[in-house]
Amino acid sequence: MSNADIKSSQADISAFAGDSSDVSGAATAIRVWANISEQLRKELEPQVYAQFIACISAVGLDNGELHLGVADELFAELLAGGAMGALIEKHLPAEEGVTSFIITGGYDMPEEPVDITGDTVPVQEDTDNGKSPASDLQLPWLLASYSFDNFVVGDENRYAYSAVRAVVEKPGIHNPLFIYGASGTGKTHLVVAAAHAFKTCYPSFNVRYASCEEVLNQYVDSLRNQNSYEFRSYMRDVDVLIIDDVHQLAGKTQLQEQFFNTFNALYAQNKQIILTCDRQPSEVKGLEPRLVSRFESGVTMEIFAPGVETRLAILEVVQAEQAMTVPADVLTFIATNITANVRRLKGALYRLVACASAGHRTIDLPYAEEVLHRLIEEERVAKVVSIEDIIKEVAQHFELHVSEILGDRRPKNIAEPRMVAMYLSRKLTNHSFPEIGAAFGKNHATIMNAMKKVPDLCRTREAMRRSVEMIERQLKK
Repeated sequence: MSNADIKSSQADISAFAGDSSDVSGAATAIRVWANISEQLRKELEPQVYAQFIACISAVGLDNGELHLGVADELFAELLAGGAMGALIEKHLPAEEGVTSFIITGGYDMPEEPVDITGDTVPVQEDTDNGKSPASDLQLPWLLASYSFDNFVVGDENRYAYSAVRAVVEKPGIHNPLFIYGASGTGKTHLVVAAAHAFKTCYPSFNVRYASCEEVLNQYVDSLRNQNSYEFRSYMRDVDVLIIDDVHQLAGKTQLQEQFFNTFNALYAQNKQIILTCDRQPSEVKGLEPRLVSRFESGVTMEIFAPGVETRLAILEVVQAEQAMTVPADVLTFIATNITANVRRLKGALYRLVACASAGHRTIDLPYAEEVLHRLIEEERVAKVVSIEDIIKEVAQHFELHVSEILGDRRPKNIAEPRMVAMYLSRKLTNHSFPEIGAAFGKNHATIMNAMKKVPDLCRTREAMRRSVEMIERQLKK
């Protein structure tokens, strides 16, 4: 790869992940959190660790502040302000310059670091061509508990589930298999379960599961090290390639070129390809037509948001796995009122159990209504408020044009309203950080920064607090 190619690729990458220091910071955060969580695993009871610590993911590291993420925003607040937050703070490695942390809800990421072959990745020799097989590379992190056994099948996901089981039984029968649906509907659970099943059914297979962000990080590393072969090996020396959230390829010309070539190489060898996305290929703006054509050339299946019966079954599975004791009428209440997605559904159950445990309360229906009142109200508001509504209301309040809110100019009179719009988009809708970032043309770290800074501005400036409250009231009307 020439220097010109490298510069072009790096410019292309910056549109998604900022500069390369963002990737480095994420890697450091992952390492730091792995060490902290391992210490906490030794100190806490297994059930406590599973409920409160195992669901936390490392997001990034910024000026000594460790950014952590969980699925549910209310659960994040509970963790940060309670005994668990104090315990995490106690284990921050000050010697590495990590002096504080922040936990934010709404982060979509696998929860526990394991690989699909066990605790370590065995090294295999390839005497045929001297190439390093994919199993020599570190496998991405998968959630150990995701399996077909605990995937709840309902009318909303039955066809996608059947298609995935079919390709496990007979790889290549549906190729590629493209699964799409809104965030939090179970796509990741399903394809990670497939990764485990492939390794069980075909122990010799090299199975590669990765999020699109992980693919980007690998690409960045290959450019930084000027080692294109490493990235090529990472993507192609496999029997099964599973890529999560391929909509994040949008607008990344150089990475799409690499992915296109990888797809063709694997497809020609009848290697199984499974992709997930938040929408149909043709609806992904910024995705090259030739990739759209490739993605649509196999079997495309949609997963819908779960209905009340499926939601109740999911809660029953989670309760059994986590050894929780929650009355049936309370589970029904949660399943009936928390409808946005599976992550918020589980988050509501975790929050209820955590609050009851911390307050030594018995879980019953009145207590559930009290604890989950705010979350249910957010669900109601989120059904009628869109990101577009929020942007328009913020622009009108601060006497700006919508184009200024969505633009890149950063004078104070524009930057602060833009942060307010991002903050309210996270608070008043069910969209994840990456989804909100896409709406504003920013990455998820920018949205997380707004979630931190806007409350600070409201505490220190009365006028800002009144503005945010007024805009929120108008939107809720």
